[in-house]
Amino acid sequence: MPLTDFTAKIKEYCTGSDLLSGVSCIVTGLSGGPDSVALICSLAEMRDDANGFPKIMAVHVNHGLRPSAGEDEALAEHLCGKLGVEFVSYHFDVREEASKMGRGLEETGRILRYKAFTEVADQKALSLGVDRSSIKIATAHHKGDLTETFLMNLFRGSGLDGLTAMSSDKALIRPLICVTKDEILSYLESLNEPYAVDETNEHNDFTRNKWRNEIIPSISEVSVKDPAEAVLDTYGLLRQDADYLTKVSEDSYRSCVITKGKYRFLKAQDVSGLDPAIRSRVIRLYWKDLFGNLTDFETKHLDIVTELIANESGTKYADLPFGRKAVVVNGLLGFYGDEGPCGLSCAMATYLGFPAGVMDGYVLIRAGELQSGPKTVKLSDSGVFIEVSVVENSDSIVYNNLSWIGACDELVIGACPSEGIFRKAGSSCPSDLKKIMSDMKVPRDARGHLIAVSSGDRILFIPGIGHSEGFISPKSREIWNKEKGHSDIMTLMKVTVSEKEQVWTSSRL
Repeated sequence: MPLTDFTAKIKEYCTGSDLLSGVSCIVTGLSGGPDSVALICSLAEMRDDANGFPKIMAVHVNHGLRPSAGEDEALAEHLCGKLGVEFVSYHFDVREEASKMGRGLEETGRILRYKAFTEVADQKALSLGVDRSSIKIATAHHKGDLTETFLMNLFRGSGLDGLTAMSSDKALIRPLICVTKDEILSYLESLNEPYAVDETNEHNDFTRNKWRNEIIPSISEVSVKDPAEAVLDTYGLLRQDADYLTKVSEDSYRSCVITKGKYRFLKAQDVSGLDPAIRSRVIRLYWKDLFGNLTDFETKHLDIVTELIANESGTKYADLPFGRKAVVVNGLLGFYGDEGPCGLSCAMATYLGFPAGVMDGYVLIRAGELQSGPKTVKLSDSGVFIEVSVVENSDSIVYNNLSWIGACDELVIGACPSEGIFRKAGSSCPSDLKKIMSDMKVPRDARGHLIAVSSGDRILFIPGIGHSEGFISPKSREIWNKEKGHSDIMTLMKVTVSEKEQVWTSSRL
């Protein structure tokens, strides 16, 4: 059976926009209203017309706002049974959730819907054993919705991203954006397909309804062109600009971002030097990369972060939405949430040459344990590895700030105290450890999590900071070798700190 004209138009749009390439499953929002019913029917048509079409499943969200909500759910479930589409429903008390979030009903409903869609998409990827990126969420937004959203965002003072927010992206597609409401209703009439009517759409208590029922009709009275067509033309032009800026911003983000273990942060100076249009997008990309969305991250927060990264030294903090914070330390920018700054700060310290990570207690290593081979200790979530081995020939010793060798029978590897006394090799007197770390600009929140290699009550080596026993020059190496390197009593043990099991190439001696 050939496709209906309506579905053929949708298919042409999806093909031209490459919306379905590499897609294994389409998770479709199905409220039971005309738009979502038309979408699921059209997708089912395409599925029945072509082999290898992605799987389809529908998600209904009952907001609990209307007495007829149960009837809408029943209609949606019945339709899916008829079409052979997998169906799942979610129930939320939107009024209660809106009160908890401190948001309006419209916004809360939208947040909860997308939460449900995303959860189903995640579960579907697992059940199908496919990459999550091959699961797409589809919503039934059409030309009229694009017009409303464009104008609403325009009068909110949105920039280019806000004005083009209705586009499809890597995770979400909008197959009906090429058709009007009248086309949707005509399609459903041709199928004789029933749909639910949301009586609240006729009320102007909600912002979008007022735009739909009053403002846009008034614009059409004075516009030389249908508002929907005019907005679509402008949208298309702006979308081209937005796509280009997005590509440039993604490239810039990749050049600015640093990953250490499970943590990511940005080179603040590189971000600061970007053109303002790209800089703001890079900061937003970082926020979205960490937290999954841009909810409540507004222009004022971009301004806060931009001002923060102008700080060239020291450590500065700023408050951001949802109790999250921004921190700039020694030219690095990071965001963190409820987990606190410790892990992020340790990752930054590692990048700066001061390996750090949260250690649960300490590790005792005896020379006798190393006869069968080196022993490796990994710091949780940091990507930092500490390898301890035995050195047979002191003449081949390579010594630097991330590798240490000493004559001893056992070592203790644990967290370095942030305060105390430490005497570097070659120094005539001990120094305050807190001052050493401050002078060397070790990130503040990482100072109690640097690695310390000790024997008894004496700290022998703090990777990145220095050592208290060993050589610092060719001459002192010669003396050290004579005194310690050929000891008949103790074994030469070597401690090497590396990232991802690859030894750093940097050295300071």
